[in-house]
Amino acid sequence: MSVSLTREEAPIYAALKALVQNYATSRSLVDITQACWDIIGDAREEFLFRVNLIDSLIDKNTDYEDIREVLFDLLLVKFLSAENKPEEFFDSEEWDQIEAKTLDRGTELLNLFLYLSEAKEEEVEITLDDFLNEFLLVDEDEFQDEMRIYESFIKNENILEADLISIRTVQNKIAADNPIKELFVGLVLFFQEAEGFTPEPNMELSAFELSIYNSMLAFFEQ
Repeated sequence: MSVSLTREEAPIYAALKALVQNYATSRSLVDITQACWDIIGDAREEFLFRVNLIDSLIDKNTDYEDIREVLFDLLLVKFLSAENKPEEFFDSEEWDQIEAKTLDRGTELLNLFLYLSEAKEEEVEITLDDFLNEFLLVDEDEFQDEMRIYESFIKNENILEADLISIRTVQNKIAADNPIKELFVGLVLFFQEAEGFTPEPNMELSAFELSIYNSMLAFFEQ
């Protein structure tokens, strides 16, 4: 089915398609890309209503549970970057309600997708250093939560030159409660690709790692 997309929607749809289809192929699942886009792409409906629809869809397709929160990320990116909200909206009661009800939702991929959107808009070269220091501001005192979360990237300066075994060695040392742990391999591989490092051939990735890695690449390449 062909999908009519705006310039802002195109990378979000590409990321969604890569996320779902790579996960489905690796797990022999029915493809729910269109069902997801029917929700994410429908700007006529209120945001929290669409969150509930995504949750209902995954509740009915429980084999996709692992990517539920990444679907939330893509929905929020669509809402923030492609629906032309006026600046005053973010001082509104509606936005306060959205923030309060979704405080514990999503993953750190939201930051990556928002960074890519901003970098593309400003025609900035996409690099791990720029993401950490110019977007997340990890070296500034008031952003120490980000410093803690992304410490594994900061302390391992040569991580983009590492092979998959070395990347997993670093990942295994990340605290279990750090939200970057399960995303670490995919994020490193993405920045390796974005910065022009030659990816290792025939990498053995989990279904989740494969889907998020290809989702990030699809967003980047649009």
